[in-house]
Amino acid sequence: MSTVEALEAELSALKIELAQKDEIILGQIHIDKITGLENRVSLAEQLSSNENIAIIFIDICRFGLINAVYGPEVGDYVLRQTAEALRRCKSENAQLFRFAGDEFAFMLTNPAPHQGEHLAEFIMSFIAQSHIFYGEVEIKLSVTVGIAYGSDTQVLSQAMIALQDAKSKGCGRCTTYSKELESYKRQESNLYWIPRVRQAIEDEAIEPWFQPIVNNQTGAIDRYECLARLRDERGKIIDPYYFLEAAEVSGILTSITKTIIARSFKYFEDKNTHFSINITDNDLQEEYLCDMLAFRLKKHKLLSSQVTIEIVESVSASAVSRYTDQLLALKQMGFLIAVDDFGSEHSNFSRLLSIDLDFIKIDGVFLRNLVRDKRSQIVVRNIVEFARSFGAKTIAEYVSTKAIFELSKSFGVDYSQGYLFGKPQPTIEMFEANMNEK
Repeated sequence: MSTVEALEAELSALKIELAQKDEIILGQIHIDKITGLENRVSLAEQLSSNENIAIIFIDICRFGLINAVYGPEVGDYVLRQTAEALRRCKSENAQLFRFAGDEFAFMLTNPAPHQGEHLAEFIMSFIAQSHIFYGEVEIKLSVTVGIAYGSDTQVLSQAMIALQDAKSKGCGRCTTYSKELESYKRQESNLYWIPRVRQAIEDEAIEPWFQPIVNNQTGAIDRYECLARLRDERGKIIDPYYFLEAAEVSGILTSITKTIIARSFKYFEDKNTHFSINITDNDLQEEYLCDMLAFRLKKHKLLSSQVTIEIVESVSASAVSRYTDQLLALKQMGFLIAVDDFGSEHSNFSRLLSIDLDFIKIDGVFLRNLVRDKRSQIVVRNIVEFARSFGAKTIAEYVSTKAIFELSKSFGVDYSQGYLFGKPQPTIEMFEANMNEK
């Protein structure tokens, strides 16, 4: 064999080897390692090549709890067993994908009328009857399903909206996408509010309003919570219910927090008053709080002990391990720490203990019906006892009537906040005047 022939043979072998490697790499890109199913990359590519399809999203209920209780090894086993169960549900025109986390997806090509709903019903029933055994552990599953029909890539996001709507109604539900869905309305609302929130930040139209927190023993206003409000171009005050989600999805939620911190510190700089600032997961992720708060203390000549940092309860439950250093640093600087909406679905007592809390704010859902709901009474009493066990004070939110106030006070709640004592206002002078009259 000549030198040229040898080189050509070597080049040919190299091309074959490269092609084989390319095939392996492409397979890795398109195949989920845990279940062996095609993944979301493959699904996205196939969406563009099919004009009449249905997407069925399947979410395993309470999968996070399975991972937390039994560990990720069992979690992966459950994913593989779920994938196998779903394979048995496939129809001829269906492809199965593992989309992400505990979510799977079927893509139906040229679906018959209501085929998605019929398949979803079969899947939910089949999964509910399929018991998974890992050693001596038996795990029963249920799934939530979202369905959408369409002819373009929008069908994927529409199926996601349907799934979120189904999950909001509870485990084991199924929703088919329609423009009337509440989730769709929220998206429309966000599209409306995102540019307006951006403009409000530029125009310095985000401002703090203050709501009093009353000491149950003395009856005096002990501190104020600083709450964000948006003043629109007509001077109308907009509640954060309408714009905070838009701010979060557009990545500008921390700009609102920074504005409220700056303006609240300035407002209280010549007042010997305690006040609280709300922070979110986004603020902790950006890791700016220690530096900014230290700067504001110095600039406005305030004491850190005048300021309470309120963290939403979902942060403390799901991500406290990532933020412990920041929270401890804030404690060491002298700030007080409160957890908001305590008793919600995110509660995790052991993680909360690591934060060294000063206050626990009891979720308003337990206060609204406190007088007539025995279960709410039991929860409030238990939260008070829990807080006392490690030296934290309790604050009842949404106290709207004298009866709620007196009953929560009898349970040992330390502070109260709600419309009984005053709605949020742009200044605190009105509250001070009213308290003096009393």
